Amino acid sequence: MSELAAQLLTPWHRSASASVGLYFYFIRLAFLKFLAYRVRYYTGVVSYTIFVTGHYYVYSALFASAVAESATGQLGGLSLPEMITYVAISWIGRSFYFNAIARDLARMVQEGEIAVMLIKPFHVQTVMMFEAIGESAFRLLMFTLPIMVVIVPLFHIQSAPDPMIYLWTFVSFCLALVIYSQLNFMLGCLAFAMKNIQGVLRAKMVSMDFLTGVVVPFTFFPEWFQVVMSYLPFQYISYVPVTIYLGKRQGAELQEALLVQLAWAVGLFLLGRLVWRVSVRNVIVQGG
Repeated sequence: MSELAAQLLTPWHRSASASVGLYFYFIRLAFLKFLAYRVRYYTGVVSYTIFVTGHYYVYSALFASAVAESATGQLGGLSLPEMITYVAISWIGRSFYFNAIARDLARMVQEGEIAVMLIKPFHVQTVMMFEAIGESAFRLLMFTLPIMVVIVPLFHIQSAPDPMIYLWTFVSFCLALVIYSQLNFMLGCLAFAMKNIQGVLRAKMVSMDFLTGVVVPFTFFPEWFQVVMSYLPFQYISYVPVTIYLGKRQGAELQEALLVQLAWAVGLFLLGRLVWRVSVRNVIVQGG
């Protein structure tokens, strides 16, 4: 067999360094894509400020009526300044980790674009994860930081009790990004079986902020509810990072929270691989 024939019969393989370069290219591509639509994120600063303002007055009224009967001056283990800080950091964090992977994947399935994605020499799950990282990098600079500039002085948000807490909070929100993205990815995979998951996406949009603790801290709920949520990944998207910021998790408890969060991030990514493998066995392309 000639050398040329041997080369033609050798299976194509991309090196590890080339794969890393390829996937990091998708981070840059996503950043530039969202940069083209940056104006809508500037308007988002206004909407997020309105969300925090609404929660500010609701919880101020709640504390005014209920804390008077409490000897500790707290509700759910939080004082009013901590509660306002909790709400603000929750929405600030949400502005960083939020993405629409489920909607994008469902659209690709419905429009037939998924057929083209499947023949390309990369893994769709990994590409979408790196695109989410690129989007979050854009959000951090063009959305999250402007929101902080507005909200922090406006509502007198408390600073973290220790300078290192800022680092651990950011690390926790980065892990939250992976968890949120993989839950979104697996939800999007339902489109292979259901074809149209708009109802599921709407239900997810309504329930996710509640399940992650953005709207109400878990300490406001009965103990059985908190126990159930401790076995699910949702609290590691918002509730855990925010309680880290508030200094509610320190020392061994902080390390444990981050390790469990890391385990969820890795575990959900691997589970997403399995869900994807099962989902694409019978692909029916609509449109195209």
